[in-house]
Amino acid sequence: MPLKGLSNVKQAIDKVVESANDDVKGIYLAGLKNIIEGTPARKGVARNNWFLSEGSPTGAFKASPSVGGSASLNSVLRNMPQSVLGKTLYFTNNTPYINVLEYGGYPNPVKYGSYFEGRFQKLSSGGYSKQAPGGFARKSIKLMQAKIRTL
Repeated sequence: MPLKGLSNVKQAIDKVVESANDDVKGIYLAGLKNIIEGTPARKGVARNNWFLSEGSPTGAFKASPSVGGSASLNSVLRNMPQSVLGKTLYFTNNTPYINVLEYGGYPNPVKYGSYFEGRFQKLSSGGYSKQAPGGFARKSIKLMQAKIRTL
C-alpha cells in the first residue's frame, strides 16, 4: 500500500538539496572570485592563471596577462558544475611563483626591488607581496569554510 503524501515528502527533500546546492555553489563562486581578485597582479599573469576543474587538477598555464583576471573568472563560470554537492573540485594555479605570492619568500629586507618601468621598485615587505601581505588564498578559503559551516 503506497504511503499518502510520499511525493510531497520527496519534493520537499529535493527542494532542500537544491537549496543547499545553490547556497554552497554561491559561496564557491564568491570565494573563488575573491581569490582571483586577491592574487597580486603587476601584469596579471598569476591572476589570469586560475583554473577550475572537476575530478582532477589541471596542468594548464596561460602566458597572457590580465590584471582583471578575465580568463580565470571565465574558467570558474564555464567549469562550475550545476550540482556541486558530493563533487571534488580543484582550483589550481600553475604559475611558477604562485607559492611565493601566497606563502611569502621574497627577500627580507628588500635590497633593490624589482626592475620595471625604468627603475627599481620595492613591491614586497616582510617577505610578502605588498598587495597581499600574509597571503590571499588561505584567507578566502577560511571565509568560505566559515560560511559553509553556517548553512
